[in-house]
Formats: sequence, C-alpha cells, structure tokens
Amino acid sequence: MRKLYATFIRLFRFGIVGVAATVTHAGVLWALVESVSMRPSFATVIGFLIAFNVSYFGHYYFTFRSTEPHRRALPGFAATATAGAVLNWLIFVIASDLLHLNYWIAFGVAVAAVPVFVFFVSRRFAFDRKHTSDP
Repeated sequence: MRKLYATFIRLFRFGIVGVAATVTHAGVLWALVESVSMRPSFATVIGFLIAFNVSYFGHYYFTFRSTEPHRRALPGFAATATAGAVLNWLIFVIASDLLHLNYWIAFGVAVAAVPVFVFFVSRRFAFDRKHTSDP
C-alpha cells in the first residue's frame, strides 16, 4: 500500500511539472508558428528544448526528489527526453506535415502519449536508480 501511495504522489508531482513544461512548450510553439510563421514541426523542437529545462529541474527536485548527482541524472533524463522529443516530432510530422491536421491536434496527441513514456523511463534510468519508494 505504501508503494502504491508513493507512486501516486510521484505521478501527481509529475503531472504538475508536466503541466508547467507543457505550457512552456505550447507557448513557444504558438509564438513561433503564429508570429514568425515557422513550420510547426520545427517550432515544436524549439519549444521542447526550452521546456526541457523546466522538466528536468522540476522532475529532479520536485517529482523524484532525486539525490543522484546531476552528472548521472542529466544524461539519463536527456536520453529519455530526447526519445520523447523524437516521438513528439514524429507525431507532429505525421499529423501536421503529412495529414495536414491543425498543429494543436498534433500537440494534443503528443501531450497524451509522450508523458507516459517519459515518466516510467525517467524514474528507472535518470532520477531513481535505487528505486526507493518514499514519496
């Protein structure tokens, strides 16, 4: 029961950080597409790079309360986030470039799919290598 509670708390914290990173990503995406007419599949990469900082530090300090040194946690999270970014980019290319759907539809699909992947992989390979169960 305690492990289930700890996982729930982490998922809740992950959601808070995820919302902050998603709002950052969405704001950059919107600004670049609407103000400088950048292709959404390019703008989302820039949005990701900026939101990466919100995500990394939020997950390190708040979600997982990691004690891993940054020199160990950052490469693991960067690899996880890069895989998530590639998944995000593929969703954008397929939805907006190939299917010509509105870029917000692509964003919605990405927001639903990518965080699930990032949570479980980040927990295992970046922030919680000891697999502690404290919230």
